[in-house]
Amino acid sequence: MRIAVQADDGDEVAISADFLSVEQAIVTLEIENMLYSETSEFDSVTLTIDKARELANALLAVTDAIECVRRPRSALGSFPKQLSDTAAVARA
Repeated sequence: MRIAVQADDGDEVAISADFLSVEQAIVTLEIENMLYSETSEFDSVTLTIDKARELANALLAVTDAIECVRRPRSALGSFPKQLSDTAAVARA
């Protein structure tokens, strides 16, 4: 399995799953950078399944945080109320 994502600046991130054996599977994250030279340059990181999942969760957490900041206050709905309720419970 291989999934590729094209970045806005032309870089490409490819994610592939490799099964080395029944006991071991890894995820390879490969970044192709063509921005600084005419020849493509590859950087890669090999992760265990647990570390790949941790990276995925970290990426989702960061994007959720950015979207929360970008979102207009009116689009938050009851978020401020829930936050103040949580603060009141914490003080009690």
